[in-house]
Amino acid sequence: MKLLRRKRAVSEPKQPERRRHDFDETYRVGRTYAGDAQKNREDKMARAADRKRRDFKNIATVVGVLIIVVLVIVVITNYVSNIIAEREAAIAPAPPLEPTVAIVDENLGENVSRRVKDFVARLEDDVSDYYMKIDHVVLPLQKAREVDVFIVGRPEYYKMSLDRDSAVQAEDLYRMVLYLEKKELQPGYVDLRVEGKAYYK
Repeated sequence: MKLLRRKRAVSEPKQPERRRHDFDETYRVGRTYAGDAQKNREDKMARAADRKRRDFKNIATVVGVLIIVVLVIVVITNYVSNIIAEREAAIAPAPPLEPTVAIVDENLGENVSRRVKDFVARLEDDVSDYYMKIDHVVLPLQKAREVDVFIVGRPEYYKMSLDRDSAVQAEDLYRMVLYLEKKELQPGYVDLRVEGKAYYK
């Protein structure tokens, strides 16, 4: 009897172990497929919002760069325009000078030539460098290239040539005035038409 019990005890099938169900962390309380879909939508919306922010930032950067480029172009254009205007002004001929003293034409011409007016105007400026002033100028009869210059405070007049530089003749005039004052001479006129020579009478 004992042997029989032992055999039964040996032959008794083992009870199957109870299966353990691992708890899936993916699906906790409140997490469903619908919840996952909602999260995906939220993620997509967040990514879209991030993309919009990046796009806006890029657009703002591009607009800022364009504004800077436009400002630089405007500044360069104004600078170049000013340089061109200055060069054009330098190249452009200066307006003709107008004499302020009387010009007496003994040839009874209706109009004094532009050449004579320019010479007298320049001579006025050159003579003023030596603190002298022209009283009036006479164009002698039948002498197209001669100009007789009368100086304020001087009894003599000075014959000058339209063909010689007015500044050189103004310097010659000043030296002759000093010479005449030193020698206490009072001639009727001084001829300065020939370069390097002065004749008085």
